Order: sequence, then structure tokens, then C-alpha cells
Amino acid sequence: MHPKLMAVIETMDLYQATYPEDACVIVADTEKVLAYKPGKHVDLKVGVGEPVHKYRGTATEIALSSGRFVKEERGAEGFGMAYIASAQPIFDGGQIIGVVSAIISNEKMDHMRLLATDLSSAVEEMTATNEGLATASIDVSNRLGALSNFSESMAGDIEQINVIVQLVKDLAMKSKILGLNASIEAARSGEHGRGFAVVASEIQKMSQSSTESANSITKQLESIKQSIDQVNASANQVAAFTQQFATSMYELSDAYKGVNHTAEKLMHISEIKA
Repeated sequence: MHPKLMAVIETMDLYQATYPEDACVIVADTEKVLAYKPGKHVDLKVGVGEPVHKYRGTATEIALSSGRFVKEERGAEGFGMAYIASAQPIFDGGQIIGVVSAIISNEKMDHMRLLATDLSSAVEEMTATNEGLATASIDVSNRLGALSNFSESMAGDIEQINVIVQLVKDLAMKSKILGLNASIEAARSGEHGRGFAVVASEIQKMSQSSTESANSITKQLESIKQSIDQVNASANQVAAFTQQFATSMYELSDAYKGVNHTAEKLMHISEIKA
């Protein structure tokens, strides 16, 4: 056996101990496996003395045949477990005389990658939901703003109606005075003013009726205005809340983006680079 390969075999324990994860170590020359040290839990059941070509396509065989360092991730189809392998050719001068390989379980990386993928998907879904809620909140706020404007417009119309009602009241008052004056003149005229007295009485009745109707309209308008004011106040309150809610949703979306960035970092960390 070549002295360099013998030296590597003698230091397998130290080489294995340098790995932070449980690892198994393989040393082979160009033809067969010279030594194999399984880990506590990672054991590929490699047999010492087995020909290297039996493991064609593995990191160990590729490093040996290509003369370059190889690091790769493999699924469970080859050895019954997902693993990460790194293999370093051993040279004597310019000639390849063997290879040393270390294999660690990929279970933690797979789990971390799966968690990162799930986290990223969940964050994307929550971000989309939040953006939808924020958009809906803005729409509600805009509609409430339009309702508030409409309420204010109605309040303005009521004020205009009140002006007209006041004119009716003034006209009724003047009619009442006119009817009263007419009654006085009719009384002075005696028998000749009897017909005029009837007209004066009707004018007074019409004046009284107009006044009562105007007062009733005023009360109704005041009740409507109070209701409109309450609607307007509630609309403004809800609009302010929805604006604040939308702002909070956008802030939460920014936080989700930060979490998503972290998930992407986890995905990047879990990638195996040669």
C-alpha cells in the first residue's frame, strides 16, 4: 500500500472528528476500497476490499476518475439515506493514487429546506391575503368618504328647504295679519262687510294651516338632519378605522416580506455548492 494512503488511513479518526455532523469516511486506491469507518448513525455499509467500479457515479468514483475535488448531494436511492458527500483525490506527484471521501446525512438540510419552502409559501399566501384586505379597506374607506360627501350634500339641501319653509312661515304670518286686518275692516263695515268677513276668516284659517304644516316640516327636517349627522359621524369614524387598518396591513405585508427574505436565505444556506 502506498505510504500516503497508509497515512490517510491512520488519520481517519481525526479526519472524521473534524466534521460537525456525524460522518462516515472512505479511503480507496484506484481499484478497491482500502478502509471504511462508519459514523455513529451514518453507515453506508461499504465493504473493505470492494472494487471501486461498484460505486460508479458516486462522489468517490468521480473524484478518482476526474482528479478533482467533488461535493454533491444525493437522494436515498443509492444507499437508503439522503446524504452529502465530499471526495478529495490523493496524488503522488502528478499521479492519482487514491481518494478519501466523507459522507454526512442530509436529513437536517432536507428538513430545513422543506421548512424554508413551506415558510416561503405561507408568507406569500399571507402577503397576498393582506394586500387583498388592504385594497378592500381602501375601497371601503373611499365608499364611506363618498357617503359622507353625499350626507353633507343632503344636509345642505335640508338647509335650503328650511329657508323655503321659513319663507312659507313668513308668508303665513303676513296672511294672518292680513286676515286679521280684513276682519277688523269687515266688522267696521257692518252688514256690507259680511261677505268680506267670510273671506278674511278663510285667509286666517289658511294662514294657520300653513304655519302648522311648516312647523311640522321643520320638525321632520330636523329629525332627518340629526339622522344624517349621525350617519356622517359613523361613516367618518369607520373610514378613519379602515384607513388605519389598511396602513397596518401594508406594514404587516412589509414584515412578511422580511420573513420571506429570511426563508430565501435559509433556502440559499441549504443549497449544496461544490
